[in-house]
Amino acid sequence: MTQKNKHIFVFGIFAVDLSFYVDKKVKPGETIIAKSSNIGPGGKASNQAISARKLGAPTTLITRLGNDNFNRYANDIWRKEKLFASTKIDKNSPTGMAGIFIDNKTGENSVIVDPGASAQLSIDDFYLQKSKMKKGDIFLTQFEQSSDTTFAVLKEARELGMITIFNPAPFGKISRKAYQFCEIITPNETEAEQITNISLKGKRDVERAVNKIRDLGVEKVIITLGKKGAAFFDGEKISFCPSKKFGKVIDTTGAGDCFNGALASALSFGKDLRQSVEFSCAAAGLSVLKKGTAQSSPTRVELNKALKAT
Repeated sequence: MTQKNKHIFVFGIFAVDLSFYVDKKVKPGETIIAKSSNIGPGGKASNQAISARKLGAPTTLITRLGNDNFNRYANDIWRKEKLFASTKIDKNSPTGMAGIFIDNKTGENSVIVDPGASAQLSIDDFYLQKSKMKKGDIFLTQFEQSSDTTFAVLKEARELGMITIFNPAPFGKISRKAYQFCEIITPNETEAEQITNISLKGKRDVERAVNKIRDLGVEKVIITLGKKGAAFFDGEKISFCPSKKFGKVIDTTGAGDCFNGALASALSFGKDLRQSVEFSCAAAGLSVLKKGTAQSSPTRVELNKALKAT
């Protein structure tokens, strides 16, 4: 008898991404011409949910939308990916939007986000799905909604016995007591530096940062290190997982979201943390070969094919 995959619940925002590919950063008062542009689905929660779903995990997204054309656009995307979305419609706020500037030479990006209707996400949105959540299911959230809401839903999910994953992005002030609600926390280098006040210049600094985050009350820690892969503490020891390189980097936007969605999906398949981090590094490494955020996340078939070719 095969084991049934655990269900993933992702709580957070959807935003429409307007991406511009440029050769240099814009200076104050300057107008530049983009080499190209792209419109696509975004918002960390939506990106992560789509990533998890494309990799084969049963996934529910909990979010809010405005009563506008982007509402229909979002639902069309989720329907295409066979992602279930639990959404409230806010008649007074627009659907979220994000402006993204991508460096054509390096693929690095800068992002400005207006959460729109998603800024009104509350514990009530969580309660709409609470009856479907079971002990051992996976709960994933970020920091694009208010801190009060973020900590409230993490606490509720933890008390239900769910595996809670907190991606503290974009970084905001974290209540000390909130760390105990995170079974797994997944900051990137910058966020880890902001949490610990440790400058991550080398491997020893990363290890110090992991230990300092552990001391805050988190069971398991993953620090994503971009092209260097990830460092993680699995409850016993600190390990490093190198990144996977599949080709020329085109666009790093959404790679972190792909990583987090892949992490949730790997855990839902029953993989341990080391296997899940390796799986997630590979998925993120494949995502940077394409433009866009959610669109660049690989399917399970694409990822397996890429791994077999290396």
